[in-house]
Amino acid sequence: MTPRKVFSLVIIFCTVIYPAHLESGSNTHDDSTLNCSSPKRSSFLWRINTSPPSYFFGSVHVPYTRVWDYISDNVKQAFMRANKIYFELDLTDAYTIHALTTCQLLPKGINLTQVLPEGVFRRLESHLSWVRGEMGSWLTPDQRGRGLRPEYLFDSLTGNWVRKRPVWAMMMLYSLTPSDIASRGFPVLDLYLAQLAVKHKKGKGAVETVEEQCGPINGLSLGQVIFALNQTLEEQDSYRFGRSTPVYTTEKIVDSYKCGEIDSFSMFSSEYSSKVPLLTPKSDLSKEQAEISEEINQYFKEHLINRRNKKMSRRVIELLLNNDDQSFFFVFGAGHFVGNNSVIHLVRKAGYQVDEVGFDEDLNAWNGPRFPGMNGKPGRVAGTFHDLSDEEKTKAFLQLLEHQLKMDKERGGNKNSKVNELWQNLPAPDLYSNESEDINAVRESVEIYYGLSSHGPRQATTSSILYLTTIIFTSFYYILNNYRCL
Repeated sequence: MTPRKVFSLVIIFCTVIYPAHLESGSNTHDDSTLNCSSPKRSSFLWRINTSPPSYFFGSVHVPYTRVWDYISDNVKQAFMRANKIYFELDLTDAYTIHALTTCQLLPKGINLTQVLPEGVFRRLESHLSWVRGEMGSWLTPDQRGRGLRPEYLFDSLTGNWVRKRPVWAMMMLYSLTPSDIASRGFPVLDLYLAQLAVKHKKGKGAVETVEEQCGPINGLSLGQVIFALNQTLEEQDSYRFGRSTPVYTTEKIVDSYKCGEIDSFSMFSSEYSSKVPLLTPKSDLSKEQAEISEEINQYFKEHLINRRNKKMSRRVIELLLNNDDQSFFFVFGAGHFVGNNSVIHLVRKAGYQVDEVGFDEDLNAWNGPRFPGMNGKPGRVAGTFHDLSDEEKTKAFLQLLEHQLKMDKERGGNKNSKVNELWQNLPAPDLYSNESEDINAVRESVEIYYGLSSHGPRQATTSSILYLTTIIFTSFYYILNNYRCL
């Protein structure tokens, strides 16, 4: 699979874009331009058969304008009927944005020139210089019409890149492509739904913390990351000079989502669940290099997909158990809902009945659960969790958590990793850091990535003024890189 995933002095969130209506009539999109391979169209919606019902919805981390008209009406109806909307992360929360920013930064006083080999740094610098020159041709007429300038977009997306940890520099390379740049300027789907939740005064929350997502990403050793970054630059050069074409692009992922091709997301899951790229296998790698590449890929799959699915599932179960009179709408990346270790699989194993909702299915036709919250499998008590006493509920839930923790411990990561023995990890990031100049510059890239920021040139926010001042007086910014929106 192809490689790919700041707090200013004053917290300022840019203008929130709300739609006039969530509930559309019948979808009016034009399917004639799509080349859909699957006859069955998934809604990316699953019903958890509690009473009232709750729902899982599989999203993609792309601007909502790319896919909104192709989302089934019953998804929008389920959203409106839910009492609470839960996400992987709450992108409307100030601390979330701050933590997403600071986790990308190297320790204070260190920059990429000090941690990367000179040849790799110069190669990265050269690639970014090329991107800067090309970005003007990647903007769409609509983006230009809205006042988005290539210079502003490039500087915002790549803010203070020399202070980023190498793994984040690697990830940012994959947002500097024509299709990704053409998508900038609107909130990603997850953020858009969070904004809708605020507008409609719904309860809102997250099942993960930034620390839980950021820690594993920063968990690779420096040597592993240097290897991955160098491989990524080689692949980007190959695309740049026409020697090869990307296997998985944002356009292909968007088209698969529009077509409702859920099975495609088993291939895309690393990109849209872990938010981190996998390295493309290459025939010209040495045996040792191939082993390192595979170890990195397995690390990401285990720590950023499988383990996250387990944590997310536990928290979903906890919410359902403790709020059995509430309807939840859980919005996670679509990749979390495919495969044997998916969130759906794990929630079913806990005893819940979870059914896929057809694209054109009428939500009103559902007659309710056979046994609310339970599958009715042999050996299970026919009844509801609500029928238990408070003491029994607490005991059952604690037993479940104890079992899951025991299983996690028994299936712990490989302690004898040959690669981890060779290299030392960088110090962990300080998520409470107040390095205002560094954080402010990188925060701009995070906001642009998720679509939190406006178009920039038409509004002089505190963060943009400070950022542009930093560009003028800091020599770091004469050649910049880009941060990839997850």
